[in-house]
This record gives sequence, structure tokens and C-alpha cells, in this order.
Amino acid sequence: MSRIPINRDALRQITRAAAENLSPRRAWTWAGFAGAWMTIRGLLQVGRRIDDVLYPAWKDQRVEQPVFIFANGRSGTTMLHRLLSYDEEHFAGFKLYQSMFNAVSYQRLIEAIGEGPLGPIARKGVDLINDTFFSGWEGIHEMGIDKEEEDEALFVYALESPTVSLLNPYLEGYGEMAWLDMQDDESRRAFMDHYEASLKKHLFSVGGDRRFITKNVFLHPRVRTLLQRFPDARLLYLVRHPYKALPSFLNMFYEKWITHSPELPKESPAARELVELGYAYYRVALELMDTLPKERFHLVRYKDLIKDPKRVVEEVYGWMELEMSPAYRAKLEEVTRRQKRYKSSHEYSLEEYGLSKEEVYENLRDVFSRFGFEP
Repeated sequence: MSRIPINRDALRQITRAAAENLSPRRAWTWAGFAGAWMTIRGLLQVGRRIDDVLYPAWKDQRVEQPVFIFANGRSGTTMLHRLLSYDEEHFAGFKLYQSMFNAVSYQRLIEAIGEGPLGPIARKGVDLINDTFFSGWEGIHEMGIDKEEEDEALFVYALESPTVSLLNPYLEGYGEMAWLDMQDDESRRAFMDHYEASLKKHLFSVGGDRRFITKNVFLHPRVRTLLQRFPDARLLYLVRHPYKALPSFLNMFYEKWITHSPELPKESPAARELVELGYAYYRVALELMDTLPKERFHLVRYKDLIKDPKRVVEEVYGWMELEMSPAYRAKLEEVTRRQKRYKSSHEYSLEEYGLSKEEVYENLRDVFSRFGFEP
């Protein structure tokens, strides 16, 4: 049984930042989420022990040619991920509850409840959870525990994720919790044992003859480690103009920060930490483009995805040498027809967060040049 590792340096960093910035409002928020984090970690360990007894065959599950979709935040990863996830013949991705409760025994139990007499009651419970915890991102990023979502929960349980700053924006640098590729071999191996076991359990639960697919906007500094474990992985990279992607991503975090730290200004050290992370992510993507073979790395431009999502998906299938079933093609046409009518009502500016076009351009000259972005 693979245990869930924990980045102890990150735990000390988070605890220290919390102690130095305590307030009554934040104390309630942090205590609640810390309790939930410890409880779910404990439940997962129990679930994994149960799996070893009831479903030992999960260990023999293969993870072949997994697909990782990544980009700087707010660059279309959710859209492309969900379009591909409709193809349940080829792909199996996480719904949020599946990554949060990643044990075969728990997934089978949840599915049995949903399909049984308690299904309608369970549906009301799911709606209540979604309204309570995810309504703040309506119109920004549609979320729900029953929605297709990234695999970030697996990283959060191990404190290997910069998303902890959604709750604690007072960290002075993310350190190794944001840069898995920088950690020592033993730490990376321990985490990847946990991560690979999680993918095996999910594929075993939903039917193991499909490719795992996920999207993650924090994948850049983890790619090298992932490729060491999954050398046949496929990487789908989306790129959006930094003037649009950066402020939209900052706003996504800011909307959560002000729920527990309303005094935090938009031009804050926390926002600056995310900006520096965003710059680094763009640079990592360029390095990957220059070093990975074309059969492993495929570029998608955000503007192309928004303009003609069906054509982009068809190009992805050609790159992966996959055939669309008639049923999936019909579903794709139906969904993309609706999406073409969608127009975002949100506009965010760099200036809101103390940035300027000149600064962004100076930091990302090579990115602007490679992708032909107007400065």
C-alpha cells in the first residue's frame, strides 16, 4: 500500500505564515480546512487499506499513454479537458470527488449510493455542497464535486501545491511545494508512488482499458518528474496572451482571498508571488517545446480553441492517432455549437494588480517572440 507522503518543509512554512498572520476570521477558515485536510487524508489511508483487501487487483492496473493538459491559468485547459472527457471510450479523467476520495472502495460506494434509492437525496447533497463551496467562482471557473476537474487534490494532500495560497496568501515564496522537479530523488519517488497508485485506482474503478486524462495549470514544474514515471505520456499545452491570462488568473485567487482576508489589496505580495510563478511557467513551457519530440508535445493556441473548438479537438485526435466514434463526434458537435454562443462577461486588467504591459513584456520577451504576441 502506498502511503500519502507529506512535504514537511511546506507544512512548517504554512504553519509559520498562519501563526504570523492570524485573525479571528482567518482562524475559523484555516481551522476548518486544516481539520478537513487531516480528516480526508486519514480516510484515504483507511480506504487504501480496504482496497488492498477487497480489490488487490488494482495494483496490476496499467497506466498507458496518460494525457496531461497544461497551461498558465485561465488559458482554456478546463474547456479542452471537458471536451475530450466526453469521449468515455478513450479517456478517463477525474471528477472532483474522484480525486478527493481516491480509493476504489470509496468510489464504488459513492456510485452505489448515487444509483440506488438514496440517489435523489444524494443529488440534493451534492447541489448543496456545490452552492456552498464553489458558488464564488460562477462565471470564472465552473466547479463542483461532480464536475470533471484537475488532479490537484492529489498534490494538495501531500502539500506539493501552490493552491494552498488560496487559503493562506501570506507565504513568502512557494519553495519546493510548487517545484516538484527541484526536490531530491527520494522525495520525488515517494510522491510519484502515491500519484501513480492514485491513477491506477481510478482507472481500475472506472474500467482500466482507457487512457487517463487530466488538466493542471500547475503542471509545469512537475513535468520532468511525471515523464520519468510515465515516459509514454502525451502533453497538450495551451498558450494565451500573457496580458489576458495573467490578470484573469490573479483574479481567480483574489476572489477567494477576500472571503477570509478582505483587507488584502489586489496589489499585494501574494499577487506578486503568483505573477513570478506565471512568468516561470511560460519559460518552462518554452523549454519543453524545445526539448520534447513532437509526438509527446502538442501546442494549442487559446484563440484557436475559442474560435473553433471542434477543429482543435480533431487536430488533437490526429496528433494522438485516435479515431472518433460517431457518438462522440455527434456529442462534440452539439457541445461546441453551444460553446460558440458563450461570451465571457469578465474583463481583467494588469493594472488592477500593479502590473504594466511593459513589465510583462520585459519579463517574457522570448514568449512574445516565439508565439508572435503583440507587445
